[in-house]
Amino acid sequence: MRFAIGPQGEPRFLVPCGQGTRLAEPGARNLKVVLNRLQFEGVSTLFVDVTCLNTALESVFAELSNEIIKRLRAGMSPALAVTGGIGDFRDLLRDVPQSAVSDEAIGGLIGELLVLRRLCTEDLDAVKSWTGPISQRHDFRRGSNAVEVKTSLRSDRRTVTVHGIDQLSAPTGGSLTLFHVRIERTDGGALSISKLVSDLVSMGVDRVPLNTALRALSCEDPTAPDWNRMTFDLEGMTTYAVTSGFPAITRDQFDDGIPPGLSNVRYDVNLDLATAHVLDDAGTQAAITHFLS
Repeated sequence: MRFAIGPQGEPRFLVPCGQGTRLAEPGARNLKVVLNRLQFEGVSTLFVDVTCLNTALESVFAELSNEIIKRLRAGMSPALAVTGGIGDFRDLLRDVPQSAVSDEAIGGLIGELLVLRRLCTEDLDAVKSWTGPISQRHDFRRGSNAVEVKTSLRSDRRTVTVHGIDQLSAPTGGSLTLFHVRIERTDGGALSISKLVSDLVSMGVDRVPLNTALRALSCEDPTAPDWNRMTFDLEGMTTYAVTSGFPAITRDQFDDGIPPGLSNVRYDVNLDLATAHVLDDAGTQAAITHFLS
């Protein structure tokens, strides 16, 4: 048996089974259950592949996986262990009430507030450089220098999604620094929207530009339950100098201009290929000082 992660970070449980295995429809809309042949250590194996499609149900999915393991150890066939376990957990796997605020919106705001707090530690006026919420191409901009923030909700994620061909282009004559913030959802975690906003206010940050940016992100009340239904712990923050050679699609790569009809460009960057651009602590501090100068 194997636990795995899907392409969008969704949890999966893989149960090896025989060639003649047949699956009955499990009848749980938040699960995907298929037979899948995968290569593992050079051996092709058929698995019952169970994927949780709703991240809000990850804890229930973990309990379901344990129940399936118990049934397998008791001698039940893989198909019956999976479908029988799902049958017992079906009520718990039903749709949960959906918040008006997505997990990604909360996590993204957490990341930007963390970087804002770091910038404001050096200069309280840095709050005025928070331009991303008002539809500017970079999250933070001061003069000809810019900062972009990408937040991953899993500590092991090494790819980030870029929206548009200008997002990883430095301003003309200026610099661009990328912060990759990695956070993990944790009950009672140290990071929440309300906590970070409170930290900024306690530091003496001007509330007018702070509240203006929050409202632009539809966060009218940073203490509202919808924005604080999740808490996180910081797993890491890596800083990159986005200079020549950084893996990105930018406008200057098109000698004849953007091809006609090309719009809404969206792509993923594997940061494992950007290690030459990683800044150490001293380099990060220098980049922040340069940004704020």
